[in-house]
Amino acid sequence: MALGLIAKIRGERETVGIDVGHYSIKYVKVYHNSRGGKVVVDADIEPVPDGAIINGEIQRREGEAVTGEDGKKDKDGYEMLSEAISKLLIRHPIEDSVDVVASVNCGAGAGGVLVDHLSVKVPKNGNEAAIILQTAQSRPPFDDQDNVMDYEVESREGDEVKANVVAAKNALLDSWAQFFAMKGLKLSAMDVDIFGLVNSYMATASEEEANQTSAIVNIGEKKMSIAFVQNGKFHSMRAMTGGSLDLVIAKLGTHLGIDPEKCHEIFEKGDLSIVDGFSEAEVEETLKIAFEDLMSQIEFGIRYFSSSEDSLELNRILLGGGGASIPGLKAYIAERTGVETETVNPFRYVECDSKVFGEGGISLSLSNIYAPALGLAMRKF
Repeated sequence: MALGLIAKIRGERETVGIDVGHYSIKYVKVYHNSRGGKVVVDADIEPVPDGAIINGEIQRREGEAVTGEDGKKDKDGYEMLSEAISKLLIRHPIEDSVDVVASVNCGAGAGGVLVDHLSVKVPKNGNEAAIILQTAQSRPPFDDQDNVMDYEVESREGDEVKANVVAAKNALLDSWAQFFAMKGLKLSAMDVDIFGLVNSYMATASEEEANQTSAIVNIGEKKMSIAFVQNGKFHSMRAMTGGSLDLVIAKLGTHLGIDPEKCHEIFEKGDLSIVDGFSEAEVEETLKIAFEDLMSQIEFGIRYFSSSEDSLELNRILLGGGGASIPGLKAYIAERTGVETETVNPFRYVECDSKVFGEGGISLSLSNIYAPALGLAMRKF
């Protein structure tokens, strides 16, 4: 819906969140009323062509395009991704008055995003920003000259300042910024998918839940990242080198001979009986083989968090992303860690216009897939 001038004067706004992953582009539009209420008024998803994004980077061709036997030139990742997002924007035109927040899947590989929690001493009349950034830049891997850095102050007590510092590869962010500008998207902000997921959780959690020490695990198509929240605030984040949905799909393909499409059907329906020639027990055992690899990454992330001086005992593990709804994974993690394990599933607590997902509402699997885009769209400027 288009908001008129009177609505804007009253403080009503619309925000669109666009989460670009390796497997799909997720779009969520949220209406913010003048009283702080939020309603999801639109949502959609568009597949990302295979190979268009690798390790968070849009793949660009070097040299001339190869012409196939049909006389058509091969498209590089940039062209394929451009076509995918164009399809989405044709279905959902975005007005200039709408705030747009986009996130990119760059938490691993060459395009890693680094997050650290540091404490510095800032003398009276000292330059707080310069001290925080200089302290961070003196520590590897923040000392890379190609990093663009930002920070958020968590607390100030006397001359001690605690802050979260974020760094990302300048070339990577510049590439994505140029891509969105080329598509005519005027971004109010650009973020990373794991922070969108954290925001969707924090915006919908009760005060009691938000104050618990929680690990939020984003299991994406090509990567896993884990963020930690305690005392109602973001604490830290870790991008993992393994633990993706691709790993589970590869195990199922090797042991059961099924293709990725069938794997995604299993994840979305939560039905182990749809694999021809194998019993549910056999499919379940194959999944547990893959869960071992996922679990090793999750345990590594938890050890990283626990090594922090100010970390508290972990109360909950929350799963998000495409891997959150893999049948049996939630119970497996809870049993292995002894920690309560659930999915983020923020749509349980957000009002949705009935036309968006129909009278039946959104499924659990789609709720976790859309969660980062929802978190981006729940920001208000």
